[in-house]
Amino acid sequence: MDTETTGAAIARYLQELRNRLDEAGFTAVVETPLDAVPYVRVGNRHAPVLSETIRIDHYRVDGDTLWFFYSWGDPICAARETDRAAREIRNVLGNR
Repeated sequence: MDTETTGAAIARYLQELRNRLDEAGFTAVVETPLDAVPYVRVGNRHAPVLSETIRIDHYRVDGDTLWFFYSWGDPICAARETDRAAREIRNVLGNR
């Protein structure tokens, strides 16, 4: 059985989201601090002041499903839905 660790799943989902946002014309970088959970820093290339930090955590409702969250704590969607997450983030940061 091929099971992915939570850390590996988080890294994969963040990279997939980074790729989707980059394809959509945003700057997106996966940051991996030594003392914290990795996250994506995303910004609008045409309005650099519009930026956001996207993290992944277990959703408090069921505790098992990984979700993307905005920096202020609002959930975006399940981490496996990277296309949906990219659309939602683009709506917040503005389309190009």
